[in-house]
This record gives sequence, C-alpha cells and structure tokens, in this order.
Amino acid sequence: MVHPNATFLPCQNPLRRVLSAAFVLVVLLLGGCRITDHSEHASDEVDPTALDGRASGYTDASGELPVMTFDSTLIHMGRISQGTVVERRFRFRNTGVGDLVIADVRGSCGCTVGKDWPRRPIAPGDTGAITVSFDSEGREGIQEKTVSVVANTRPPTTILTIKGEVLTPLSNP
Repeated sequence: MVHPNATFLPCQNPLRRVLSAAFVLVVLLLGGCRITDHSEHASDEVDPTALDGRASGYTDASGELPVMTFDSTLIHMGRISQGTVVERRFRFRNTGVGDLVIADVRGSCGCTVGKDWPRRPIAPGDTGAITVSFDSEGREGIQEKTVSVVANTRPPTTILTIKGEVLTPLSNP
C-alpha cells in the first residue's frame, strides 16, 4: 500500500530510464514513417485510377470495353531442376474497343511473379506481353502457379497459369 503523502521520483532505476528512452525513440520513429499510397508513378506509366469503371458494376456497363485475347493462358514449363528460375511470356492482343490498361499483375505466391508488362495503354488491335517468373527453389513435384492480371476489360481479371514438374537431385545412399 502506498502512503498518501508519498512522493514519486520518475525513473530512478537505470533500466527503466533506458526502456523509457527506447519507448520514446520508437514512438518518434513510428510517427516519422510515411505510409505510401503508391501515387509516385513515372510520367509514362498508366495511372490505375484512370481505368474505365464500367466493368465494376457501379456505373453504366453498357459500353464496349477492351478485350485481352491471349495466345494461351496456360504455359507448360516442362521438367526443370530444383533451384532453377524460369521465365515465360504470355502474349496478347487488344481485340476490344478502346485502349487497354493493365492496372496490376500479381502472382499467387512469392515464387511466381509478373515481372514485365506494358505500362502504357494498348490501342485496339495492338499486342503486348506479360513476363512471368517462377522460382523453383524449395519446390518439388508437379507445380501449377497462377498470375492474376487486372485490367479495364470484361472480365476485369484474367488468370494466367504456368505448370511444370520440379525435379529434385537424387541423394547419395
């Protein structure tokens, strides 16, 4: 029980002083962090906020939209050795009306990445390609990975698939 007339002296313990200083430092550092809104685009890149929202269902969806027509949405890598990084290109054509704008290309896991895609609008009739990279490190057996492509198209998301078999080295008995 604490006496009502007791006087408390702050941080008499050196460990408390260090912990208090560390806490203040952490608070100051966190306050200084900037949460990015990803608005710092290069001048020649497409602004995803400029996408035609007709496919979202929130506005009139009666107008024509761009269409991404791929040569194939499935690419077989065949058999590869574990630890190999494989890159494949998915080629497409804008067969719709209006400029095609790709907003995002995202892999289903950390081992599969959309590395390269057009950052500028693709006019009707023009072509483009999306490069997908698969890192087989730590994987084995049959692999089927996907990449989601989000664009101002109907449907707004297209799924690309890369399949293959990762072979592990034989161990010496």
